[in-house]
Amino acid sequence: MSDASTSRRSFLRQLAVAAGAVVLMPRVTACGGSGAATAEPGGPSSRPTLATDGSAAVPVPVPRTQPDGWDPVEFNRARGNAGAIPESYLGDINGPDGDWDHLGKHLPWFPELDPALVPAGYVGIMWGDPDKGHTPHPNAPRGPANNHEGHWYNWIRVRKATDEEAQELQSTYTDWPGTNPDDSGAYAVHGGGEITDNAGKNTIYLAAVPPDVRPGDLVRIYAHCLTHGEYVDFVRYRG
Repeated sequence: MSDASTSRRSFLRQLAVAAGAVVLMPRVTACGGSGAATAEPGGPSSRPTLATDGSAAVPVPVPRTQPDGWDPVEFNRARGNAGAIPESYLGDINGPDGDWDHLGKHLPWFPELDPALVPAGYVGIMWGDPDKGHTPHPNAPRGPANNHEGHWYNWIRVRKATDEEAQELQSTYTDWPGTNPDDSGAYAVHGGGEITDNAGKNTIYLAAVPPDVRPGDLVRIYAHCLTHGEYVDFVRYRG
């Protein structure tokens, strides 16, 4: 086994311990007043595995709270190589520009927005924070360049970063640049103009925030890009 593989395997084992081997259920619906949740069957797996040298596969759980020494780029690279990112994209995330142009552009951030753009109970999310040197995330409708699958985030899950019981809300986006009235998420445009301008990089995703989240809380954003797979990060909610 290579030094890189050994290092990645060690990192994943440490992460599993830090996460308490918590398995994140897919889309949830609150049950009763306790905040307990039930899982909706189907959807992408939240627990891909890393192939090893014949030993047991290493689980890559999604942590409920931000682990000590959290590095979202390294976490998403490790989890991506374990199966959360399509194999066709692994060369890019592992390449010399992988941190900023590929992994970084899939990490969530909260832009400063006119409150009028954001409905009550929602937050505006963009991907690839330019203030951190990350490439902004483009968006594209279904077409030949993306195997007619489209290139946008088709679901976003928001949860308070706590080991206690908490509600997680999933917002869905079944089309871009338009919206489906059956979706629980919506779009806005950063800076105005058309949502398709600048390769769709000005797209704001309006996602539902659970009622137990308060300004100043750390929240976990877990989302799926149709073209490039799943990504996870923790962001401070401003309200």
